[in-house]
Amino acid sequence: MSRTLSIRTAVASAAVLAAVAPLALPSSAAQAQPSHVAAGPHQGPDVIETHAADVYPEGFAWDPTRQAFIATSALSGDLSVIELDGTVTELAPSVGMVSTLGVRVDTARNRIIVAYSDFWIRQRLDVGDQPPTSGVAVFALDTGKLQRRIDLSGGRERTFANDLTFDDKGNIYVTDSVSDTLQRIDRRGRVTTVVKDPRFAADIVGLNGIVWHPDGYLLALRYDTGTMYRIAPHAPPHRRVTEVRLPRPMVGTDGLQLRPDGSVVVVTNSIGEAVGVPGGVDGVSVLSSRDGWRSATLRSQVQPWPVGGPTTVALTPYGDYVLSGQVGEVLAGRTSDLITLRRLPGPSTSKENNR
Repeated sequence: MSRTLSIRTAVASAAVLAAVAPLALPSSAAQAQPSHVAAGPHQGPDVIETHAADVYPEGFAWDPTRQAFIATSALSGDLSVIELDGTVTELAPSVGMVSTLGVRVDTARNRIIVAYSDFWIRQRLDVGDQPPTSGVAVFALDTGKLQRRIDLSGGRERTFANDLTFDDKGNIYVTDSVSDTLQRIDRRGRVTTVVKDPRFAADIVGLNGIVWHPDGYLLALRYDTGTMYRIAPHAPPHRRVTEVRLPRPMVGTDGLQLRPDGSVVVVTNSIGEAVGVPGGVDGVSVLSSRDGWRSATLRSQVQPWPVGGPTTVALTPYGDYVLSGQVGEVLAGRTSDLITLRRLPGPSTSKENNR
């Protein structure tokens, strides 16, 4: 299997994300090599280890139509399919000199929605007069074809679309990790502000993981402080954002997933230390709430996580899989082609929820 990668994108991204000598790209810029699959008792492997050069997936989601994972790329800005046997193939080519980050699969609307940004690229690369790039790309689920790109930069000097989710009507909600603004994109592609709140603003990585709750609100966490917020889009402005009382801050939170039983899987990591955001620990926690997420309790926790640098989790019929795509390695100036998906211990998830 091979991946066509823009040399301009690869070189620019490598200069920014790796900050080391240029990567030596082979003629096939990414070769997937499944290396280890440990079979488990619940119809799926406990561990999927594979190798794919220049991918560094930061986000992934379960695709029930393919019975496989859709993964983003912090380095090359494209989308890949990762099979349960570890095979990696390109689904959609790069959308530009950006990182593709959070991703959700919306089977009801035949689409894949992806947050993208050039935030990391702009930290270390002179892009001249090119304005900051940040937004959402929408792909057809069945074909992988790019359908539209929706700009979220809004002319701001700093913008970092990082994660996203969607509600029952198909509205998309996007976190911007350096902004005080949470934005919504409706089915027509129109962008509106859900809320502006000074508690969201950050210098490097603030608001990150986000999920939609079927009771009509959002849950989102800051990476740097580990603070969780309950955001009710239709509540009066003064009641729209409330802080969720946690047993302790979830510093380093990257990805979230809402389980069918109402609990939330939270993935934390220490990747931020390489870019000036210390305090995170590699781990996976499960939170639950009995009061509509005004407060939460810790149901279970695996800390440290057996594989370094976990970024997010995907719910599948075979259990909850946690992604470690070596993003921390490339941010720290090293290289790796290893991708590890490891199943979270515990009961298998009965159905998917990619919101």
